[in-house]
Amino acid sequence: MASGTLSTFLGINLVTPRGVVAHAETDAITAPGELGEFELLPGHVPMLTALRPGVLTIGEKSRARYAVSDGYLRIDFDGAVEILVEKAVPAAEVDVEAAKKDLRAAEAELAKWDDKPTDGDWQNLMHRVQWAQACLDVKAS
Repeated sequence: MASGTLSTFLGINLVTPRGVVAHAETDAITAPGELGEFELLPGHVPMLTALRPGVLTIGEKSRARYAVSDGYLRIDFDGAVEILVEKAVPAAEVDVEAAKKDLRAAEAELAKWDDKPTDGDWQNLMHRVQWAQACLDVKAS
C-alpha cells in the first residue's frame, strides 16, 4: 500500500518483551489510554500515546480481548498499529483466582503505606494492583 493511502483496515501488532502476542487485521481497536479509553478506526491520524493497564479490544465485528499492562501504542499513516506493553494475556487465558489473590495481596501491602509516596516500591505495588484489576476486568466483560 502506498504511503498516505487511506486503509480500510488496521494492521495490529501486539508485542511484549517475550514476543508477538497478536498479529491481525481489524476494523477497530479500543485501548486503555493514560487519559482514558479511546478507539481507533481505519483512517485515524498518526499518533503515539501511552497506555495504562486495562482491557484492549481488537475488532468491533469479530472481537479479541486482552488484559494489557502499561506501554505504548503507535498508529502510522498506513493504518499500521504497534502496541508495545510489558504484559498481555488473552481473556481466555486469564486465571481469575490468581488475579483475585494478587489483587488482595497488593492492596494489603498498599494499605500499609501512610501516604502516597512516589518511590519505586509504591509504584511497583500500584502496577500490581492495576495489572490484577485489568485481568479481572477482561474476564468480567
